[in-house]
Amino acid sequence: MVYVYVSFRCAEILKNTNHQTTKVSILIDNTSPRAHHCHELAESLHLPVIEAMEAGSDMVLVFDESGLALHDAYTPRVQPLRIDFSAQDLRPFGPNLNRRQPLARAIGKKNRTVIDGTAGMGQDAFLLAAMGYEVTAIERSSVLGALLMDAIERAENDIRLARALGGRMRVMVSDARHIIPTLVSADAVYLDPMFPPKRSKSALPKREMMVLRKLVGEDPDAEQLFTVAREHARNRVIVKRPHYAPPLAAAPDFSQSGKLVRYDVYMC
Repeated sequence: MVYVYVSFRCAEILKNTNHQTTKVSILIDNTSPRAHHCHELAESLHLPVIEAMEAGSDMVLVFDESGLALHDAYTPRVQPLRIDFSAQDLRPFGPNLNRRQPLARAIGKKNRTVIDGTAGMGQDAFLLAAMGYEVTAIERSSVLGALLMDAIERAENDIRLARALGGRMRVMVSDARHIIPTLVSADAVYLDPMFPPKRSKSALPKREMMVLRKLVGEDPDAEQLFTVAREHARNRVIVKRPHYAPPLAAAPDFSQSGKLVRYDVYMC
């Protein structure tokens, strides 16, 4: 497994694309054996260190017995945001790794290398690597990148997960619009921008999605990233969309549909 820290830095105040500001801190227990690790992470991310939950922080990174988690300081009842691959169904002929499922069909069986330009929680990148694709996963949020790195480190210590990945997943923390042009062209570029919210008042996002939106905001520059992706991909660009949303750009060449989402495919 390869981790690449391209621009693994963030300021104390994170500005999301809604022009809001989110202050993130790292909670450290100096008596814990992980205290040194926490201080190193705080230095890498340029985040302030706190020793107890206190006013002034919107979100707090915490190391606990299950790894790194992001807590919403103002809504303690909301489950913290944590990335974990242990629940993935990795049976060779199970639904996740079946090459006839929509994601695999959208990527294409002849393509071998994939750039995931919006890694986010890393679930799709993980599954693609488990299917046998060579995956470069790019995430521009340094905090989300830290959560993803922690999840992969835990996966490496799990024989089942490590065997499934087989060293085929590389993580880069940077803005995909800027870093993709510097990379070797991939067969396919996969994009999963933040879904537009449903208009229905009863359709509330999941609790994890609430925390994620508060951290990273929306993706108003998704069309710019799509343009970069189409210039860089050798064979195709795949865009994941909910069924209720229109295509991100022009009409796709074709789509592969699942129960809740579809994959719009643009041939290059």
